[in-house]
Amino acid sequence: MYAQLAHGIQRSLTIGVLVSLCTTAVSAFVGSIAAYLGGRIERIVLEIIHFLLVVPSFLILALVSNSVNGNWRMLIVVLIVFGWMYYARVVWTMAMSLREREYVAAARYMGLGAAAVVRRHIVPNIGSMLTIHFTLGVVTTIQAETGLSFLGFGVKTPDVSLGALIGDGSSLLYSAPWQFWFPAVTLTLLTVSMAFIADGLRDALDPNSRAGGHA
Repeated sequence: MYAQLAHGIQRSLTIGVLVSLCTTAVSAFVGSIAAYLGGRIERIVLEIIHFLLVVPSFLILALVSNSVNGNWRMLIVVLIVFGWMYYARVVWTMAMSLREREYVAAARYMGLGAAAVVRRHIVPNIGSMLTIHFTLGVVTTIQAETGLSFLGFGVKTPDVSLGALIGDGSSLLYSAPWQFWFPAVTLTLLTVSMAFIADGLRDALDPNSRAGGHA
């Protein structure tokens, strides 16, 4: 049980960190570029985002994960494809105010291209929000992977994840309850600890927080 939990934590964290890192990077780039360029490109990007937001992503995730027989690498790809839209919408909202700042206008007048302005002046100024989103994204991804694996659409044997362990232990809840409760408690502690890390990062990085950036 200990060996399975250790490997399950490793697999769930690997999926959570990789998916959250990639979705944060994609959403930061897409949202910032759309806000900075504006016009027709902005409208096209927002239409794509809004269309993908209403697509039943969980159903598609379940179907694709089941078709690849629980391959966790393909699960990462599918979670990235359907996980960046909401963050991109938030980044676009924040970048809309930043594109009118004086330092962005000065960089534009000095001849910097759109990619350079976004990389040097817009993304760094929303870095604290992206850091918090990355940490919370790990929690969200682990919960999504757990739900898929619990329903039999995610990681499957012979591989192990916390969701797969919970799914297998649920059928033994009365005869061998430890096989359910150990991974369930481990998952709870993992998600709660990541949420505490996100709160700490918010207090440390956000000057408007209660800690005033001194946590």
